[in-house]
Amino acid sequence: MSITQAAHRSAIDEGFLRAAKHSRSVRRLKIFLPLAAVIISLALIAAAFVQSLMPANVSLSAATIEDGMIVMTNPGMTGRNRDGVPYSLKASRALLPAANPDDSSVLMEDVVAKVPVEDSVTAVINAASTLYDRATEQLNINEPFTIKLSNGMHAEFNSAAIDIQGGTLKSDDPVTVTAPQASVVARNVNITDNGQKIRFGGGVHVTLSPTALGKGDQ
Repeated sequence: MSITQAAHRSAIDEGFLRAAKHSRSVRRLKIFLPLAAVIISLALIAAAFVQSLMPANVSLSAATIEDGMIVMTNPGMTGRNRDGVPYSLKASRALLPAANPDDSSVLMEDVVAKVPVEDSVTAVINAASTLYDRATEQLNINEPFTIKLSNGMHAEFNSAAIDIQGGTLKSDDPVTVTAPQASVVARNVNITDNGQKIRFGGGVHVTLSPTALGKGDQ
């Protein structure tokens, strides 16, 4: 084998190694999928709360009309998912137009939600405000919000647009996700298939811990 052929063979081998390493890294990003499920779950809970507005299990300190808006103070909802695990959503205020409360968007301020993820993992979401459109089933979060999972995962978003019926989430703003085994920093994120697929884009920076690298392609 000539020196040129050997060099070419070495370059090909290095290419395969880089591709294999990248493939393993991408597969390991499945650890972030529970995060996608959290956000979709939050959207479903918010939709149930807004559409019901005043179900029996919603607490309400007071409801007034201010500047043409119905203002509900300290609304909250509690319930259980299909597995019997409790969830909750609370806000300092919920506002909707008094002129047409049955066909409008609802703004919720200072939202804190506790959502079950899987097994014994739960998540706490903190958002300054969320806007839900009942007509289009869209939940928009236009201010920074955080998600903390009991398994050590932490996510920081600047915004998110969630299509509840389509089971998708899109954010064109930077997102940072950290977990015990890995971290991702990206300029945008797109979640589809009800949280089954999550794609980071725009200058993605992935960091894997030695522990994660040592686990192979599990």
